[in-house]
Amino acid sequence: MAYSSSRIDRLVLFFFIVSGLLVIRLFYLQVIYAPQLALEGLSIRVQELPVDVARGEILDRNRLPLTNTTQQYSIVVFPGQINNMIETLAKLDNVAALPRKQVEAKLRRLNGSEYPFRLVDGIDSSVAQKINELQIPGIVAVAEKVRYGYGTLAAHVVGYINSADNKGVSGIEGMYDDLLRGSQPEYVAAVVDASQQLIPGLGYKRMKFTIGNRENNVVLTIDKEIQQKVEDIMDRTIEKGAVVVMRPNTGEILAMASRPTFDANNLSKYLAQDSAPLLNRSVSAYQPGSVFKLVVAAAALENKTVTMDDVFFDPGYIDVNNVRFQGWDYDQAPKGRLTITQAMAHSSNPVFIQIALKLGPEKLIAMAKKLGYGSRTKLDFSNENEGNLPEPDQLYPGDLANLAIGQGFCEATPVQLAQTVATIVNDGIKVDPYIVSALTNPEGATIKSFQQPHPSSRVMSRKTAERLREMMAAVTHYGTGQAAYVEGYGSAGKTGSAETGRINAAGRGINHAWFAGYTPLEHPKYVIVVFVEEGMSGGNVAAPIFRDIAEAILKN
Repeated sequence: MAYSSSRIDRLVLFFFIVSGLLVIRLFYLQVIYAPQLALEGLSIRVQELPVDVARGEILDRNRLPLTNTTQQYSIVVFPGQINNMIETLAKLDNVAALPRKQVEAKLRRLNGSEYPFRLVDGIDSSVAQKINELQIPGIVAVAEKVRYGYGTLAAHVVGYINSADNKGVSGIEGMYDDLLRGSQPEYVAAVVDASQQLIPGLGYKRMKFTIGNRENNVVLTIDKEIQQKVEDIMDRTIEKGAVVVMRPNTGEILAMASRPTFDANNLSKYLAQDSAPLLNRSVSAYQPGSVFKLVVAAAALENKTVTMDDVFFDPGYIDVNNVRFQGWDYDQAPKGRLTITQAMAHSSNPVFIQIALKLGPEKLIAMAKKLGYGSRTKLDFSNENEGNLPEPDQLYPGDLANLAIGQGFCEATPVQLAQTVATIVNDGIKVDPYIVSALTNPEGATIKSFQQPHPSSRVMSRKTAERLREMMAAVTHYGTGQAAYVEGYGSAGKTGSAETGRINAAGRGINHAWFAGYTPLEHPKYVIVVFVEEGMSGGNVAAPIFRDIAEAILKN
């Protein structure tokens, strides 16, 4: 009896285990693997063509799209559905002005194929509507998002993808490719029966399967409206160069633009151009010229090498180890006696070389490093250059004289100069720039936030920062940057004209033009850096562009 009971227990246990395994298998097939099975089942009865890439949006700070802002219409052909080629061509001719010979050749070549294909891109929306109203067998007009639209904003920030494999290559597209890229594009599909005929009532459908990786969105700190205004002004004034607009108290990049720009839909035409349109000049390094005098003044005041009341003499030049360094205005009358504020306002080369020689290379380089020169910012942007800052033991007196006026070994990016100005505005506390504020899922819910903590890195004293702001205000009030003054709001900054060592056809030296400053004077909201490659004069070229941008932004 005990033996029989034991056998029954084992049988019950066996059936219980088998039943459990069946339930688990059923759960796997119906819940976990169901989307894949559905896709495999549909693939037998669906003829589909991808019409939108599986890629998340890149959005501005207000969740306005910087990608997929435009759509185009295409004619899609399902060859297996075409019954009468001549009739199909005639109907298309009635509604669309298409190149008849090319369309006919393509249709005849691919007719009989089971794979759908695009016949023509870029048709008018009204034409697309007429084609769909005619219900031509095997022909459907579909709307497709254009990833980069036409005249895309912030092209160098957004970057571009390799359309062949939907992989991000540059900019945010490249930096956040794993998050942006999904595995299932959207399709236009024809649901057919076993004889490959369209199932009545189902027609052509747009379909998106949810299996695999889902695409997420990247939210930037960029303000689309400010970016638009910046780029509109750049299109009128800057052939080659960059502009950075930054919120000084947070480090948020509100606009970043480089010229020349490019159309990511037609990259091949830009690859061989001498003007390097794919280069993001906002994060590329150039000699900063006299903007670097802000660093010299900061180091000298912090180390008490000079005071605001010290008086210097500017005869128009200074000799260092038998090398003569002339002022930018050498052909004019000597400036004579100047305080450090007046020397900054008039951008006196002789005075700032005197100050740098008195200060010494160690203290000057130490301040520059604290401000972020010679290293990439925490923006960590694709292809960002760290610039160049020499070590103190590399600087002989002549080299130090060159460094004092932002020449020689010194190189910096527009973003680094924006960080310097923001530090001065923030009473000496350095704020790290950033451009990505959040990641969101397809429904818009925040996955991760990148909002900056309150800045905590003090670079210079509050008193030194206040004095530097006084000097920068003098630049726009009566100095070299008067063209950057913003009526009604005020502004302050520093001009720069950096020698390249090259000569133009007229025999004049070719200079890069800079203006780095902030506005308004009271409670500054914006740090703006303008760089014009080969722009010659910071005061005459870059400063007016700064003013135009500031006025456009402040009118909001």
